[in-house]
Amino acid sequence: MQTIVELVERVRRNEEIARKLFDIEVQILNVTRLCAYFERLPQLVRDTFQVEHVWLTLTNALANQPIFDALALEADQDDRNLPVRISALDYHSLTQSSREPILANERLSRYWPLVPPTVRRELGSLAILPLVREGKLLGSLNLGSVSPERYQPDKESFFLHQLAVKASLCLASVSAQEQVHFLATRDSLTLLRNRREMEETLVQELSRARRHQLPLSLVFLDCDDFKRVNDTYGHDCGDHYLRHVADRLSGLIRRSDTLFRFAGDEFVLLLPNQTRQGAEIFAARAREMLRDTPLVYQDVPVPVRLSYGVAATDDLREWTLQEILRVADQRLYQMKALKGIEAGGSGQQAI
Repeated sequence: MQTIVELVERVRRNEEIARKLFDIEVQILNVTRLCAYFERLPQLVRDTFQVEHVWLTLTNALANQPIFDALALEADQDDRNLPVRISALDYHSLTQSSREPILANERLSRYWPLVPPTVRRELGSLAILPLVREGKLLGSLNLGSVSPERYQPDKESFFLHQLAVKASLCLASVSAQEQVHFLATRDSLTLLRNRREMEETLVQELSRARRHQLPLSLVFLDCDDFKRVNDTYGHDCGDHYLRHVADRLSGLIRRSDTLFRFAGDEFVLLLPNQTRQGAEIFAARAREMLRDTPLVYQDVPVPVRLSYGVAATDDLREWTLQEILRVADQRLYQMKALKGIEAGGSGQQAI
């Protein structure tokens, strides 16, 4: 039987744990982006409770797809912070679809599909805390210790359950905010960042380039045949055409570059630490790549032809958003005009 002193001490410990859990919840509820959630939550749990390893595991359930899509769109996402991904079938089989924390310190290898490979050899015990949203089991927050005693199966798991609930609620909150952010900043057709994002990002990059005296280039791209594609093959083909251009260009750029859909069939590519000469070379390569990889629509190859204009801080009068866009737009239409002159000259020779 516990003495009064022991009971008081236990109450104090429980109050301290509850306070720490509340502090974690408050800090995570202030997070508005999923990439920050997957970085911050494990870090807070590790530091607050002195746990050696903390990570998240998510199933490939349809309800999680928006999360993976959002993370994939974050170019600066650190791979070390990404959740372990597992099939929903395997997850349910390993955990028996438990909605309560699972504690284990024996035969841990059966849970390896939930555990990052770099962590497995160091685990002495493991706590698997289920993440539930709208009644659906989506994955787990996992705590791993080198000590076999820390997460013994017979250990009281009340506070672990509380942590699981808080992590689940915070994930739902951040996911909702991410969706709002996505709708406000992304083009719904191509999933590229939109014009509003381009303007905000460009102002930031110009400021950074000026502060550190680094080059910055912008490429304005326009699809030459987009109206003809719509008129000939229909607007559904036009949508595929724009997505094809967006996907091809996205696969060509560096991690530090950003591609935006400006309007209609116009795209803007922002190239930090790139001079005008380098941007011209890149833009020419991108045009050739798209020319050589036409869209195939209903088994019909649809050619893709681009014009572009390049502006860079190394040849601007003013380092402003308006000036760099004006110069790039002017050079774009110079290229279009040149193509028109060449086409006209060729036609006159044929006559």
